[in-house]
Amino acid sequence: MKLTLSTILSSLLFTCGVHAVPRPQDVYTPTVLQPRRGDTWVVGERRVVEWDTSSPPQQITNPYGTIKLRKDNYTMDGSLAERFSILAGSKEIVVPDVAVGDNYQIVLFGDSGNWSQSFRIVKGEQL
Repeated sequence: MKLTLSTILSSLLFTCGVHAVPRPQDVYTPTVLQPRRGDTWVVGERRVVEWDTSSPPQQITNPYGTIKLRKDNYTMDGSLAERFSILAGSKEIVVPDVAVGDNYQIVLFGDSGNWSQSFRIVKGEQL
């Protein structure tokens, strides 16, 4: 009886299909417009990160954005902003207290990460 019952249950499991059809969703990777190459940001300043929202897909996998700072090949821990609409097109952030230098980039995460052009961060007294 056990063999027959297990055979029946196995047959049922293999013949039951899933009838749900997943909705197609697209990865949205908007181009970061600000900051631009050659810009200089000052620690503690309020700056606006901008990105192009002109052609979003109909179904966005993740509608919320996160902004992080990147230097050379390292994306830093902590977020400069998070849980904002990726369709907003801009977000004000405060320039964090980091080492002075070039080759900083903003990373805009939504579905994936897009990087800004490289820019410089300085301390206020270095202007």
